[in-house]
Order: sequence, then structure tokens, then C-alpha cells
Amino acid sequence: MQKMKRSIFIFVFLLPTIVAFGMFYLYPILTVFYTSFCQWDYTNIANPTLWSSAELLNNYKYIFSTYPYFWEAVRNSVTWAFLGVFFQIPVATLMALGFSRKMKGIKLIRNIYIVPCMISSAAVGMIFLQIYNPTYGFINPLIKIFNSSFNDSILLLEGPAFWAMTGAYIFFTGTTTLLILGNIMAIPEEIREAALLDGSSGFSQDWHIVIPMIKGTLRTVSVLAATSGFLLYNEVYFLTKGAAGTYSISYIIRELAVNSPRAQYGRANTVAVIQVITGLIIIAAVNGIYGISFADLRRKLAKKGEKA
Repeated sequence: MQKMKRSIFIFVFLLPTIVAFGMFYLYPILTVFYTSFCQWDYTNIANPTLWSSAELLNNYKYIFSTYPYFWEAVRNSVTWAFLGVFFQIPVATLMALGFSRKMKGIKLIRNIYIVPCMISSAAVGMIFLQIYNPTYGFINPLIKIFNSSFNDSILLLEGPAFWAMTGAYIFFTGTTTLLILGNIMAIPEEIREAALLDGSSGFSQDWHIVIPMIKGTLRTVSVLAATSGFLLYNEVYFLTKGAAGTYSISYIIRELAVNSPRAQYGRANTVAVIQVITGLIIIAAVNGIYGISFADLRRKLAKKGEKA
């Protein structure tokens, strides 16, 4: 009887969350999956129509084989996702390790570093639009030091435009740095003191003591960085609008659903389904990367050092 009462209490306690999840997450996701198999555009905006069995995959065939920017968008979004994991997270970790040091003025430096990260991504996009402006931005004068004849806009050159887009968001690691720093500061001082007695200090202590102890946080922020890069939208919208090979998955959803004169909602939701599935694969890949223990990683590095 007591066990039943406890189960009922837990269910009632969780019920509002379950209802909210069903209404605002599960139902929209199921709707997106369903309408990806529908003919749904400006001709039947209020009444999506399921394709016949012979034409059920029409939207997917169009996206995979006809829509010109899909594979470019997938390549860019996946690249941005893994740049978040393999570049943004190491930078944030190094900054957090630096900020955890006890030295004069570190709090001021920490605040100066974090303040720019409080600006919205839309505002950051507008700021970088001015930075990359070929008339009065400071990027072109820097390029002219090495190439005096350069007069183009870097945002209109395929290749450079991708890296210019990447630079507009990849270095903003304030929130991630704070999360890692909070976990570092939570490590008991006794552990550090014991490490010092064993002769471990500086980078050695960071590598052997600190980083293994914050592995869970690093995994979490890596997933957040990967999903943030994969869902990149504001920077694309404000800087290039997909020009010069910078389309992202999120941006082509907008292109199909909003910019297209046909209001191709069915096809946009098809891309959204692919986005959800690919995002889950990326998250699984990041978790798989962190499935390798730091001890194994250190052993591999040690073996390479011995061979060298």
C-alpha cells in the first residue's frame, strides 16, 4: 500500500512535466515526422495531404536528389558541430583552467572575457558583418598586407566565407568556460594538496587530476557545443544568407518554408526530420568519443612517445 501511494505521488508530481513535454515537444516532433510524408505547400496550407503509397517518399527524393543546397548544408552543419567539440571545447577548457588559478586580477580578466558572450548571436552577426565589410571593416586591410590587389568581400568567396562564418561564433566560449570553471572550482582542495605532496603541480595536475574529475561536465558541454554548431542559423542569416557555400541545415529549412514562394512546408519538415536524426547521431558520436577513458588516452599517448 505504501509503495502504491509513493508511485501515485511520483506520477502526480511528474504529470505537469509529462503533459508539457507531450504538448510542446513530442506532438510537434511527431507532426514534423508525419508531414514529411505529406504534400503540403501554398496550395493546401490548412490541409496537409498524405502522399499515396507510390509517392510516399517524394519529399525525401526531392531533398536528396533535386534540392541544390542540401548536401552542402549537411556538410557545413556537421563540420561546425565537430569544430565545436574539437576546437571550441579545448579552448574553453584551457581558459577555465587559466581562470581557476589564484592570481591577482584574475576576477577582472574573467569578467572581461565573459562580457562579450552575453551579446545575442544576432547582434554578434551584425557586428561581424561590419568587421568583414570590404569598405570600412578591418579584415580587408589585413589581407592587403599579404595581397595588395585584394578588393573582394571575404563573405562572397567560396572557402574563405565558410571560415569567416566559423570565426563569427567559434571563439565565443564564455558560457561553456563558466560551466567548466564551476566544476573545476568544486574539486576539493584536499585532492589538490594530496597531488602536490605526490609531486604533481601545474599542467601535470590539470591533466592527471582535474580533467579526469570534470569528464562528465566536458561531455555535457561537448554535446551542447556540437548541437549549437549543427543548428547554426543566426550567423548564416546575418552574414551571408547561404552565399559562397555557407548554407546550414537550419537555414535551408527557412528557405523552403519561408522564402520559397511555394511555401514548401512538407519539404521543410523533411529536412527537419533529417536534422533530428543526424543530430542524434552526432550526440551519440560525441558520447562515444567520451566513452574512451582518459587512462586509455594517456596510455596511447605514452606508447606513441616511446615509439618516437
